[in-house]
Amino acid sequence: MTLCIIHKGDKVLLGMKKRGFGQGKWNGFGGKVVPGETVEGAAKRELFEECGLVAKKIEKIGAIDFSWDKKPEILEVNIFKVSDFKGQLRESEEMKPEWFLVKNIPYESS
Repeated sequence: MTLCIIHKGDKVLLGMKKRGFGQGKWNGFGGKVVPGETVEGAAKRELFEECGLVAKKIEKIGAIDFSWDKKPEILEVNIFKVSDFKGQLRESEEMKPEWFLVKNIPYESS
């Protein structure tokens, strides 16, 4: 799994999840790695699919393992920071993007 956090100065781009896991919550952009794809490639693809941006500078900054009660699987989520990008920001079927000042991240709805 992948998760991209997009930074621009003192702002961060988050997406309101419109369907599926995390619906109704603000999150970064990302998803599953498909067979034959690198983790970084998946992060770039998901970013483009979910909000129309192309990562020009992407850096892996960590990984988090997630598990749930009553589910045996553990999901590894690779976290990326995108600090340079191009493209036209757009809403997709899955995410509605919005810029936030870092000091105003809406944690209560994340």
